[in-house]
Formats: sequence, structure tokens, C-alpha cells
Amino acid sequence: MDPLALLAAPGERLGWTFDDRNLRRQPFAEPEPVRGTVPPHLRARAARWQQGMLRRILISVGVGGAIAAVLFLCGGTVLNLTTAGWIAFSVIGLLLLLAGAVVGGLVALPAIIAARMATAAERTVERDYARARAGWDERRRAHDREQQETVDRLPEWRAAAPVAGNRRIDIVGGTAYGWEAVLTVFGGSLLATRGPMLLVDFTGDALCGELMRLAASTGRTVGVRRFPAELARLDLVTGLSAGELVDCLVEAIHGDARQADRAERSEDALLLHEICDVLAPDFSMPRLLGALHAFTDRPAPALSDDERTRLRNTRSDDRRRLRRIEAFLHPLGTMGTEPSEPTTADLFCLIADEDTGGVQQELLKELLVQWLARQLRVDAPPMGSLVLVGADGIHHRSIERLSTLCERRGVRLVLLFAHLREESLRTIGGGEVALMRLGNHREATEAADFVGKGHRFVVSQLTRTLGGNEAHTVAESHGAADMLGVSEGHLRFTQHHGVVRDWSRTVAHADGTNWSDAEATQRVYEYAVEPRVLQDLPDHALLLVRGDGQGEIVQAVEVDPAIVTLPRVAMD
Repeated sequence: MDPLALLAAPGERLGWTFDDRNLRRQPFAEPEPVRGTVPPHLRARAARWQQGMLRRILISVGVGGAIAAVLFLCGGTVLNLTTAGWIAFSVIGLLLLLAGAVVGGLVALPAIIAARMATAAERTVERDYARARAGWDERRRAHDREQQETVDRLPEWRAAAPVAGNRRIDIVGGTAYGWEAVLTVFGGSLLATRGPMLLVDFTGDALCGELMRLAASTGRTVGVRRFPAELARLDLVTGLSAGELVDCLVEAIHGDARQADRAERSEDALLLHEICDVLAPDFSMPRLLGALHAFTDRPAPALSDDERTRLRNTRSDDRRRLRRIEAFLHPLGTMGTEPSEPTTADLFCLIADEDTGGVQQELLKELLVQWLARQLRVDAPPMGSLVLVGADGIHHRSIERLSTLCERRGVRLVLLFAHLREESLRTIGGGEVALMRLGNHREATEAADFVGKGHRFVVSQLTRTLGGNEAHTVAESHGAADMLGVSEGHLRFTQHHGVVRDWSRTVAHADGTNWSDAEATQRVYEYAVEPRVLQDLPDHALLLVRGDGQGEIVQAVEVDPAIVTLPRVAMD
């Protein structure tokens, strides 16, 4: 099974948070048995009798021997004993000596009895301790088995879901690899949960290629438009009102530059309103350019004779202004000149070409935002989510209007900003904010101030090392490789930046828990929210910032799509 298809599981998820399941293991609460002690009085009595025992024995034997010696000497000097008498005296002496030894033994008997009683008591204590220890070990092993079974049922990667509802999500910073991963993981969940998605990629890197393959592999229809390469099949003007079209063009021409002359903006707006009044209600880019040509007596085949006459009657004498407006609109002259099928695919992607010029892209951005707003107002086609990749440069007022429309229509709006600059700072905060790597120190400082310094978060070793090395493994291996750069004929789309995602997984499970509640492997790395940290975030990590009414909550989310191939991954 294609691992990409696993990401299309219901339930919105930005990624996953690493939850070390071993931290939920409950230690064995029963204390270890304590070895008993021999009653003190037994040891004291044995020690007391033992003390001086040898002296008492020697005294008893010595007394018996001395009496025997005295009798023997007396018998030899005083009495003239016969041989039989000497034998009798010798026997009596030996008996006296033996009696002394017996008395010595009787003197030692209490000490021997006391020592044996102390030894027996000590053996009883050892036997009771061994029995208690064996029972404790058995109960501990049963507890360990139960805890292991409980821990094995717990997920190790928990889905990080945005707040339920339709609030928009702003993702700021990140690299091309990180954005591609976010689009694959979060986009796949949005497709499975909310249905049809409209995605606009302004980056020129075609970062939605993996998401398109995910949609195709799960049986969803995919539509693609490249701009400006396929501009002729993309009409962003038809259906806009005169006011919307004029506002869009003026905003794109002048931008939000502080030095822009308000009078000049007003004059451009007035001229464009006069043109739109003549062309209404049939607006198209060729007709707009034709109107500018008519002002300067050039051929305008897209206009009727009546329209050309009316435009000549309202002729502007400011040729410089006309040429400047024409210079902005000229690159879009082919827009909508060819028929195009409706955008009814489950995943419809509008993708900027790599060589899209700055001025042309800014105008296209504003036109696309107005076109998207109209799609939302008329609910055609219905969509569940709207994703703008590379939303930098879109005027914050346009984003606010689009955000309001999405919230009213129940559409999840996702904006990806490459930088945290003045325009982005005005925009973010209308919903949840996710911060990815911000290489510029000033932008990282702004982001840290936005979150609030002092918050701490952890990133798993898997994402930190970008290698997927984990300490414990399971002797099983799954492998597949996806390579961007392969032509997808049915999508009419070819990816060119050579990224290879290796879906292979080899895990070696050797859990060696040493009951001191310490592990040999560092499974997570802890960080504080500081500018330097935000500059060095891994490609596949983001910080999700949300408010709970009492302050900011910072949650570290890991967005590597390959996580879905690991064991114990929760999808909801």
C-alpha cells in the first residue's frame, strides 16, 4: 500500500506530537521487603556467655588437675604405697582430672545453647526474608507485565489537531521541504475531512506535487492550472464587479508603498472606473487592454464600435498614465482567451511558474484573491478548504476579507508566509499561528516576541536528527520510495526539484527498561522559545501557538510524512 494513502485519514491534523509512552509507565509501588533481625536478647545472651567462657573452662580443668597432682604427690611422699596403691592413686587423679573437664564442659554448655539459639533465629529470619522476597519479585513481575501491556497499547505519536471550527491557520517561516511536508500531512487530512480543496501555490516550486499524488492515489480527482503558462485557460476577471476589478488593479499597481501618491491612486481608480463603466458587465483582460488601446487610437478588435466611440468621448489626455496602466496589464493579455473546464476537482491547484516576474506575480496575486473571494461568495464550486502557499505580498485587507468570507462559509483558510515582515505581522493572529524555521534574526526575534519568551517545548530525536533513529526497534522493515520529478501525465504536471522521500522503515525493538526509571537513550530534546532556536528549527518541526483565554499555549508539532509509517501512530 502506498504510504501516502495512509495520510488521507479523517480528522484534521497539522502533524504529530511525540508522546514518550514509557513516561506513562507506573512504577511498582509496593516497597521492597526488609530483611528481619535476630532478637537482640538472643545475641546479647550468646555474647554474654561467650565472653570469659574459655577462662571458666580452664579454671575448672585446672582445679581438677591440681587436686589430682596434690593427691599424687602426697601419696608418693607420705604414704609408702605399693604398686596397687599407686595404681589406685593414679585412677583417682585421672578421675579428678576428668571431673574437672566435665565441670568445664558444663560451664561451656549455656554459651553453646545460647549460640545455637541465636543461629536458629538467624536462619528463621533468612528463610522468612527469602519467602517474602520471592513473593515481592513475583508481584513486581506481574505489575511489569501489566504495565508493558498497557504501554504497548498507547500511541507514541499523537495527532496535533487545530482548534475545531473554521478559524484560519497562519504558518510563518519554513523551508521548501518543510512546506511540502505540511501540505502533504495537513492537506491530506483536510481532503479526507472537509472535502474539496482549492490550493494556490505562489512559490514557483510546485510544492503541492506530493499532495496531488496523495489525492490521486486515494481515488480523488485532481485539477491543475499553471500560471502564467496556462493563463489563457484561466479567467480571473469574468464575474468580478466593476468596483472589485478596479480595487484589485489599483492595489496591484500601487501596492501598499508608503510613498504612493494618494492623488495618483485616485486618478488611476477614476480612469479605470470610466473604462469599466463602458465595458460592463462583460469584463475580460483582452477587453481591458483593448480599451486602453482605444484611448490612444490603436486597434481594439475585442471592443464593439459603440464601445470604442464611448471610450474616445471620455478620452484621457494623460498618455503617461495610460501607458503605465497598460504596462501592468500587458503581461496578462492572454488571460481567459481559451475555453477552460470548471474547477470541480476534489483537489484543484493553481501553481505559479518558476520564472513568474515580480510585477506580474503581484498583479496575479491580487486578481486571484479577488477571484477566490468571488468563488466563496457564489459558492461555486463548493470547497471545504482554501490554501494559499506563499501569501507574502498579498495586502492584509484582502486577506482579512478573504478570511471573513471563509469563516462565514465554513471553509478552512490556511496561509503560508515565507517571512515575518511588516505585512505578515499585520495579518497573523486572526486564527492559530504556526511558526517554522525563520532564518533571519530580526524575523526570529519578532516571532519570539509574538509567542512570548520563556515557553519551552520538546522535539523528538527522530525530527531533531532528521534520520529517524530511535533507540528501540522491532525487527521488521518496510520500504518504498517516492521521487519528485516524475511526470504525472494524467495530472498534466511535472515536478522538477529533485526531492526524494524515502519511506523505508527499519526499527529494532530492544526495550531494556532498568527499573531505576532511567533510559539509556535521549528520546526528546528540550528548547526554549528564543530567536536562535527559531532560526535553527528542524525542517519538519513547527510551533503551534494558540490562546486559551489565560495566555499562549505553545505546542511542538512534527510534520514529517514518514512518521505515518512508524508503529503506534494515532491519526485522530
